Amino acid sequence: MSWLGRELSAFWQVLRDAPRLFWLAPLAVALVMVPEFVQHVAEIRLGMFESKAAFQAHAMDAARWYFGYAKLTGLPLAVLFCARFWANRERGQRWWSFAGIAWKPLALGFLVQVVCSVPGMFGLDLPQQVSLAIGLVLTIISLPGLVLIVAGLLGDRGLSLQDAYVRGWGKAVRILVYIGPVWFALQMLHEWDHHAALGSAPALVWSLMVWDTAVVGMMAALAGTGLHHGYIGPRINPQEG
Repeated sequence: MSWLGRELSAFWQVLRDAPRLFWLAPLAVALVMVPEFVQHVAEIRLGMFESKAAFQAHAMDAARWYFGYAKLTGLPLAVLFCARFWANRERGQRWWSFAGIAWKPLALGFLVQVVCSVPGMFGLDLPQQVSLAIGLVLTIISLPGLVLIVAGLLGDRGLSLQDAYVRGWGKAVRILVYIGPVWFALQMLHEWDHHAALGSAPALVWSLMVWDTAVVGMMAALAGTGLHHGYIGPRINPQEG
């Protein structure tokens, strides 16, 4: 099989395996789905979906954001546990186990992300195009940091900072390609669900919000699966369920 064929096959594995987490590791995706649905309940009770004006009026309501912050916390946790599920499954460990995490590359990866974010904290008065260019360069420079974080989460202790910058670029690009396009499509669907619910009958609003909760769960499952499969690469097939 050609290089492109192997990559397409691995990308298909991400699309195939992400939905499987709904029954293989339901508690992992529930970390974001539960606060997402509870937030929708609060939004419905606030009358946010009665009209566009009502949605805008309650957009920053404290009752809504109480659950919104829980959702924003649950999303990265769900992604983390979804990625860990595949790594733990290969080792025969329980999906919630942190026993195999490699803390050194994980810490190095976070350090790279922090260092690359420091220039943006100064709020320099620069032309917009210059700011965008600097931001793009720093984002590219930080990509090996993402690879180090994933290496740590998946338990790869052999990846050093130098290795990440020498041979980690392919993994970084693969992870972005495996996750990015489908995540964007799901995000568009997530936004459409809210627009479609505005002014709709209560039964349709509830149906759309239940569906939207599943969409958000899929986003977490996709990201976690893409992190694992993208890091491992197309040469290794995840275990079949």
